[in-house]
Amino acid sequence: MSGGSIKATFPIPSSLQELESPPYNLLPYPHDFDDDDEAARAESFNRLIRLLEAGNRTLLSGGMGLFEEEEGEEEEDYDVWNDESRMQALYTLVRKSDSLAPATRARLVKLLCDAVHGLCDALSSSSPPSGTVSRLGGNAGEEGGGTAAANASTRSWASRSGRRHPDRRGGGGGGGKSKKNQNDKSSDDRAACAEAMHVASVAMSRHKSKLWKRSVPDEAVVGLPCRIAYQMLESATGVVARKASSGDRALGTLAATVDSAPCLLSTVVSALVDLLHTYEHMAPLVAELCTMVDERPTNVLATELLREIGRLDTTGYIDSAAGNKASGIKNVAPFISELAAVRPRVVLSSISLLLPHLDSEPYVLRSAIINSIGHILVREDRSLIEAREGKDGSGQGLGEVGEESGKDERQIVSMAKTRASLFDILCDRTRDITSFTRAASLKVLNDLTEKQSLPLDRIMPVTAIAIDRLQDKTVMVRRNAMQLLTTLLENNPFMGMLNPDLYRTKIRELEAYLKSNVPEEILKARDAALEEAKNLGSDEDAGENVNDNNANVERELKEIERAALSAAIADAEAKQESNEDLSEAEIEFLSKLRGLKFASSALSFIEVFENANDSFQTMLMSNNPSDVTEALRFFVKAKHFGLPCAVTGMRRALALMWSTDTNIEEEVLRAFLEVFVAEPGTEGKELLPANQIAQNFLDLAGDATLSELASIEEALGRLVKKEIIPPDVFSILWTMASQAEGQLRASAMLVISMAASADPKIVDSAYRLQNLYDAGLGDYTEEHRDWKSARSAACALQRVARAKVDPSSAKYIMLDLITERLVAVARGDWCDDDNEEDTNSWFCAAEQSINAIFTISPAPEKVSMEILLGHQAGIFGTSEEPCNAAHSRRLSRFFFVLGHIALKLLIYTEVLSSAVRRATAAKSVKKQESASSGKNEKGTTGESREGRDDEEEVDAIEAELGIAAQAEAETERQVAEISENEIVGRGMICLFTPMLLRVVANEEGIYSSLVLMQSATLALCKCMCISKSFCEKHLPLLFSVLAKAPNDDQDLRANIVIALGDLAFRFPNEVEPYTPKMYACLRDKSTRVRRHTLMVLTHLILNDMVKVKGNVCEIALCLQDQEPRIRDMARLLFHELSKRTNSPIYNLLPDIVSQLSQLNLKQEVFREIMMFLLSFITKDRQNEMLVEKLILRFPKCTSINQKADLAYCIAQLKVNDKCIKCLNDTFKLYKDALFDDDVLKNFMSVVSKAKKNTKLDTKDTIEELETKLNEHAAAGMENVKASNKALRAKKRAAKRVARKKEWEESDEEKESEQEEADELDEENQHENEASPQVEKKAAKGKKGARSKKRATKRVARKKSREEASDKEMESDDDEEEEAAEFEFDEENMPENMAVVPVEDKAALGKSARSNRARRGRTVHS
Repeated sequence: MSGGSIKATFPIPSSLQELESPPYNLLPYPHDFDDDDEAARAESFNRLIRLLEAGNRTLLSGGMGLFEEEEGEEEEDYDVWNDESRMQALYTLVRKSDSLAPATRARLVKLLCDAVHGLCDALSSSSPPSGTVSRLGGNAGEEGGGTAAANASTRSWASRSGRRHPDRRGGGGGGGKSKKNQNDKSSDDRAACAEAMHVASVAMSRHKSKLWKRSVPDEAVVGLPCRIAYQMLESATGVVARKASSGDRALGTLAATVDSAPCLLSTVVSALVDLLHTYEHMAPLVAELCTMVDERPTNVLATELLREIGRLDTTGYIDSAAGNKASGIKNVAPFISELAAVRPRVVLSSISLLLPHLDSEPYVLRSAIINSIGHILVREDRSLIEAREGKDGSGQGLGEVGEESGKDERQIVSMAKTRASLFDILCDRTRDITSFTRAASLKVLNDLTEKQSLPLDRIMPVTAIAIDRLQDKTVMVRRNAMQLLTTLLENNPFMGMLNPDLYRTKIRELEAYLKSNVPEEILKARDAALEEAKNLGSDEDAGENVNDNNANVERELKEIERAALSAAIADAEAKQESNEDLSEAEIEFLSKLRGLKFASSALSFIEVFENANDSFQTMLMSNNPSDVTEALRFFVKAKHFGLPCAVTGMRRALALMWSTDTNIEEEVLRAFLEVFVAEPGTEGKELLPANQIAQNFLDLAGDATLSELASIEEALGRLVKKEIIPPDVFSILWTMASQAEGQLRASAMLVISMAASADPKIVDSAYRLQNLYDAGLGDYTEEHRDWKSARSAACALQRVARAKVDPSSAKYIMLDLITERLVAVARGDWCDDDNEEDTNSWFCAAEQSINAIFTISPAPEKVSMEILLGHQAGIFGTSEEPCNAAHSRRLSRFFFVLGHIALKLLIYTEVLSSAVRRATAAKSVKKQESASSGKNEKGTTGESREGRDDEEEVDAIEAELGIAAQAEAETERQVAEISENEIVGRGMICLFTPMLLRVVANEEGIYSSLVLMQSATLALCKCMCISKSFCEKHLPLLFSVLAKAPNDDQDLRANIVIALGDLAFRFPNEVEPYTPKMYACLRDKSTRVRRHTLMVLTHLILNDMVKVKGNVCEIALCLQDQEPRIRDMARLLFHELSKRTNSPIYNLLPDIVSQLSQLNLKQEVFREIMMFLLSFITKDRQNEMLVEKLILRFPKCTSINQKADLAYCIAQLKVNDKCIKCLNDTFKLYKDALFDDDVLKNFMSVVSKAKKNTKLDTKDTIEELETKLNEHAAAGMENVKASNKALRAKKRAAKRVARKKEWEESDEEKESEQEEADELDEENQHENEASPQVEKKAAKGKKGARSKKRATKRVARKKSREEASDKEMESDDDEEEEAAEFEFDEENMPENMAVVPVEDKAALGKSARSNRARRGRTVHS
């Protein structure tokens, strides 16, 4: 140093302490720095600050002249501003920044910022004159960067010091306002620093030629602002934090640095990648930074960042030890999609670097790449459209002047190929192994569809993919798939109604037009081919298969027609592509052809949705609320577009009105409102016209089932209560009910009755009752026997209050007239006995008519007697005109009415009893109120007070004696007496019960009408529900009818099962002995009977009315029923049982295992049932007890399959140390079964699970058990092989003995036959010839020769048989020895067979060898 100034060059130190060593040689503090006390230190700081401020004033006055020198001038003469004292002051203030007062620190920050601004302004305002050299930046090749380096370095240290050590001074206890002011000042200081660093970076970027020779910046100098920028970005975690930490200025600083110093690119990229790995908020910031850098010719920063991401090592991502790596990749992945959102072309140019990560482990990386592909496809779609529009408009592919059309076309083709490839990748990832990536792919496709970026040729494949993903096991994927389908429906290219019938009609019209307008030459060729085919078919008609020939001819003719049409279409398209001049006919032909293609595509699109209706229904009935909500929204959109599947879907969705989830219930009601009441797309805010709403309700209720009608009534009632339905709708419905005919009339009346359930005022008035009488029960109903209208009217009448006897009341008069018509309906006065369908329709009307009578009539019991007497007169006649024979349908109607009236009388009795109890309670409450009010009254007379006291005394005495309770009990006894003895015991109904019982019993088989038997049986069941004694007496008859019911009459069996459920609920003790017979109905051949039986048993079991123990096996078998609804109901029952605190499933499992093992089920069926049931065993104690119980059952098993099933059940349980100890202690109970592979595999799975459980402290026990399992399994296999070999040897010996016996018997028979033949020949010879002595001797010699010959043949035959037998046995032995595996025959092998021990195998082999040797000696002899 010389001349009082430091060297012009300023090497950048890595720390402040390096300034105390060469080449700087700065002292820690100036010589005159006083640090004795606080005041002296403050004065020293102020003196240093003033020195620096003076330097800044020198800078402002001198400008660039301070840093310029004439060529050849000494270096020491120029640096007036950057002298040693100033650097010493900067160094001291920065080192002592922790001790600075807030005001002093603020002055320091301000003067540093002013210095930076002054330097930058000087650079911008002047340029060095010729012959001068700027020493502001220094030489690039020298040690440092001069003045700029010194100021940047000190500013950087000051900024970092301020960030590391926030202000801890400022006078404690200044209050909240003081702290807030300090925070504001600190925030202002940070903003000023960030602004200064940004200005410095921009200045260095713009004035590189002034700062460094050959415009090559010094990396150490230019990189200083980046260090501060990195720290600023670390704390920019949100919008507020980003503003507080000056994140925007930090991004600008980095962008300016990247643009000015390409040599620092790798350093910046490494720092940014490190930040991306560390902080999750950095992805959008770095993506924004990539948009701020210079992109001419390419965005180098973004490319390098993507290159670094492409080099990421993703191996071991899933390992728990690689947690930091997983977190870093999770933070990096969003940057790809963020960058693609703002710069899709940049990502597309580097997509090859990222695609290999689609096969890597981190799903976040795969999902980010999928999202970036979505952004790219949106941009590419727009670019392709612009390119094609430019080509069509000006012949310039991308609008660049001078491009050739061939190059434009190639560019368009390349863009189309790129887009197709990206779509293929996107579609493939919908089947990714991770659900998050599958959901991301579907979401991207959804976004593309919403933005109209999905190509037309991709609509059908994407629709098929979305429908396929509805079967995904993850809720998130199913939700996105359903949202994609809804979006495809909203943005389909066939906008409008998607009714398939309209498109089919249009296709037929267009095909007919095209066929009739085929070009002349094609028409001639078609006619010639048709003629030839017809002639060929007529020649072949002479054969036997005339029908087959005709079918072949017709098929060939159709093929010729299609070929001709295809040729015409191809010819027209070729002419259009060649740009030939087309005639008007050809233009019309092409327009019709385009219409045909459009209609065919639309029909295919509709059919895809129609074929997926089952999947939509499954989503609708899902247990997950998200699935249900999305399915409902889809059906709403589908209904607006007219898809046929929407009608069935909405009907099915109405059943969800009874859901316990309020969100689903509200969603269903909202969907009902949007589909049937509100304008499409208005979300229920704007309603349809009244006549259209009424028509929608009529269409909905027209062909609905009973369950659907109940759901419709609930939804409609909710809307009526909320007063959403306009009153004009009901006026229109009343008009239609009065004037319409047929089904429309009945539907209008039915909708009115549904609405009346929520608002009785709709029907409860004299005027409306008159309308109801005329519309539902008037002359039209009687004339046309419109039972549906009568039923709807009766349903509406049940919403009317009971009439009070008042002859002067118009309402009473109308109700009296209506009651007369209801009696006529209940008697069946209008029925046609010869029409079975008429009677079947009458049943529902009669049932609702009787219900209405018991609702509105003041004396329903009298009206009921009138109905029964009418039926009696119709069946048996009168005393003057008796009837000897009754029609079966008339008798069916009578029994139906008899049973229903009996049941309604019971209900009516209970209603009256409840009314009496309520009246008594109201009376007592009134007395209490009057007593309490009397005590508070003042000025009462003495007599009234004495009377009140007497009443209170009487009430007290009655309460003490229990008179009120006794009266209530007497009322209940009277009601029970009426129901037990009066209704079916001594009343009018009891007169007909003998006839009813005779018809039901049908002992002689004279009643063959199915309707009659069903009606009579149903009436008997209703009567049994009334009286306990009547029920107990006739239960055997009912079960006898159930057992003898014809196989084709499933309705009768289903009705009896439902009635038995009611009887079991009302009289459980009487029905309990017959419970097994109810369970037996679960094995009925009819699916309907099984389903009803399971439904009844489910209700009874869950309400504790039936004991499930002992028969639960029947319900467990329903888990594997062929009917899905039965399986689901059985699962529901066990799920509900599992929720109870007394662990019923655990208690039932032993019985289930015992009974199922005795049924010889298939192994898969047994194991699937047990897997489901054992999943409910979650408590450790229950697992331990089950393991012990199952092991104790091993000795009782009769087959190895049963032991394998028990081992499977043990393997499904959760294992703890007690379970392992139990398995080890009871090893002898199941060791004999370990030779079976299945048994061994299940026990080994238990051991493997125990090893994985780190909580177990019985590792030695586990190892011991494993060793014993392996040893006994091997030994058991050897024993079984030896035993099996012994059995086979025994069988062979038995076969050999039997065969030898057969041979001997056969030889004896043949010898005897031969001897008899010889004797007969001799006798014949003696008779025909003379018998000299010589001939006798010759005959005797011949006889001896024959005997000898027979003996020789016998020996040879025996020898050959033995040799064949030995060869057969030896071949059997060879085959047995060559067999590698032994298959155990459990049927032929008894349970307690004698197993040959391993040590006796040598003796067994020796015995076998001796037997073979003995057989050899026998053969040799």
